[in-house]
Amino acid sequence: MNNQEIFTPEERDENEERKRELIELVVSGEAVLMVGAGSSARVGYVTWDGLLEELEKLANRFGEGLDQNRKGDALAYAEDIKSHISKEMNGLSRYYALLQNLFSPKDPPFTDFHAKLVALPFRGILTTNYDTVLEAALGDIEPRFAYDNWLVIDENSAGQVNEFLMAMNNDKRMTRRIAHLHGRFNLPSSIILSIEDYRRIYGLGISTNHVQKDSEWTLYRKLLWAVLATRRVVFIGFSMTDPYFNKMLETVSADLWRWDKSIHFAIMSISSKNAKNSNKNAENLKTRADGLRREYGVDTIFYEDSDNSHQELDRILDEIGEACKVRNQPKTDDMDWSEQVNQRMERGIDDEN
Repeated sequence: MNNQEIFTPEERDENEERKRELIELVVSGEAVLMVGAGSSARVGYVTWDGLLEELEKLANRFGEGLDQNRKGDALAYAEDIKSHISKEMNGLSRYYALLQNLFSPKDPPFTDFHAKLVALPFRGILTTNYDTVLEAALGDIEPRFAYDNWLVIDENSAGQVNEFLMAMNNDKRMTRRIAHLHGRFNLPSSIILSIEDYRRIYGLGISTNHVQKDSEWTLYRKLLWAVLATRRVVFIGFSMTDPYFNKMLETVSADLWRWDKSIHFAIMSISSKNAKNSNKNAENLKTRADGLRREYGVDTIFYEDSDNSHQELDRILDEIGEACKVRNQPKTDDMDWSEQVNQRMERGIDDEN
């Protein structure tokens, strides 16, 4: 893997500096984790594109006539698929059954990556995923909370939302929980998938990234605003292209006058030169990263991924984990904690060699 071909020396140094700042934030125990679908793909769950393909197959089994004019707009196309299915008797039951089947627990239910992730000292964990990968990993660490470490955000969850926020304030009466922002597989009617679902929970409509209406501040929207406005969030498994989510980031930036300020972090992969059109794609990703910082206060830490193994992401988690261990150790000398982390990581590399 040749870093020179994707990053200039200055870009590499800047990326390393951002990674150092990310590590310091997580070690401080002040960060909140936001997890997207890219994380669950490691266990074998379908990505967004794969989910649309499965739903399209189901729609086609109900006969011809599926409107594909909006296929380029994922959320709108998901709405058209759902509408097509719902016209048939028992169609929605089949729709929800498919979602339950696609996102039910796998065997094994999580990977070492997820165990490392939830073991880090995040104040709270939120996810847009429908599966139970994160709570399975967290339950393995804290078995007595295994059956009570999650909640689904909807109009009836005000009490649970309050407990979730209290837990982020280090209330010892509360255990960490996984907040499912877009529903959970075992509550299929809670799943947020189509454009009308998004409009309902966000209280606004967006078309081609432009706001159409701003009708109400739903509980869901209030929670997101509170988290993004008062916490520093680390995004993992996100493409950062969801127009509704980006609208919330934009709203918080506008409300608090934090334009062009680094508040949150997103960890994202970038392809090596062996991938098709990767040089162009890499430049597009870097341009998008500039926009995320400028418009939403989100700094991007890139890791190279030539074979879709995401090994470099695992190494970043290892670095954060090592830093946490060092920070929690009693000080035995005047060596800076970051120097201790570097020495431990170097010893690990030497052992591998």
